[in-house]
Amino acid sequence: MKKLVLLFTMIMLCNVVLADNLVMNYLKKWVDETRIEKAIGKVLLEEFVKELPKEFSIKEDSKLSQKFNNFFEKCGVKNNSGIELKVMIIESSIPDEILLPGGTLILTKGYLAYAASEEQQDFIFARNAYLAFQKQPLAVIKHEGIYPKFLDYIKLKESKRSEKDLRELLRAYLSVIRKMNHKKADVQGALLTSNPEKTRLGAIKMLSQFNVTVWPPSPFDTVDLPSRISDLENLKLPEKNL
Repeated sequence: MKKLVLLFTMIMLCNVVLADNLVMNYLKKWVDETRIEKAIGKVLLEEFVKELPKEFSIKEDSKLSQKFNNFFEKCGVKNNSGIELKVMIIESSIPDEILLPGGTLILTKGYLAYAASEEQQDFIFARNAYLAFQKQPLAVIKHEGIYPKFLDYIKLKESKRSEKDLRELLRAYLSVIRKMNHKKADVQGALLTSNPEKTRLGAIKMLSQFNVTVWPPSPFDTVDLPSRISDLENLKLPEKNL
C-alpha cells in the first residue's frame, strides 16, 4: 500500500512539474515572440518614416496613443508586455491606416477627418487594438512566408544591414496587411466601445464615404470594403460593454 501511495505521489509531482514547464515554455515563447515582434515593428517604422515624401510630416499623438492603449486593455489584458502602443499621425489629406507589428498605428489626418463622431473615432482605435491584441500583423507575416526574412534581417548587426533589403521587407509587409482579419476586427472593435450599436452605425456611415483614390499600398484599396460594410449592416450588437 505504501508503495502505491509513493508511486501516486511521484506521478502527481511529475504532473505538477510538467505543467509548470509547459506554462514556463509558453510564457518564454510569448516573451521571445513579443521581443521579435517589437524588433520587426521598430525597423519597419524607421524605414516607413524614411520613405515618406518630405512634404509629409509624421509624429506621435500622445492623447490618441492613450486612447489606443485603453482599447487594447479592454481586450482583456493590462499592457505589461513591454509593447509600446502608440499612434503616429501623418499630415496628409489622403485617408489611410497602417498597423505595424509591436503596436504602432499609423493614421493620416485625412482618415481622422472622416471620423466626425466620437463613435467613429473609437471604432478606428478599437478595431486596431483588437488586431494588435491578436498579433495579426505578425500572423500575416508568418502566413505569407516572409517571417524568416525578417528574422534574418534583425539578427544582423546594424552595420551589416542592407537598406535595400529593409525597403523590400517594408513593401512586402504593406502588401500583406490586407490579409489581416479586418471584418472580425470591425465586429470585435465595435463590441469594445461603450455603445456597440451606435458605433456600428457610425462605422457604416464612415466606411461608406471612402470613394476617393487612396495612396497604394493601402488597406482601403485592397480590403473588400463593400463586404465589410455589408457585414456591419447585417450585424446585431448588444448596447453594452463587453
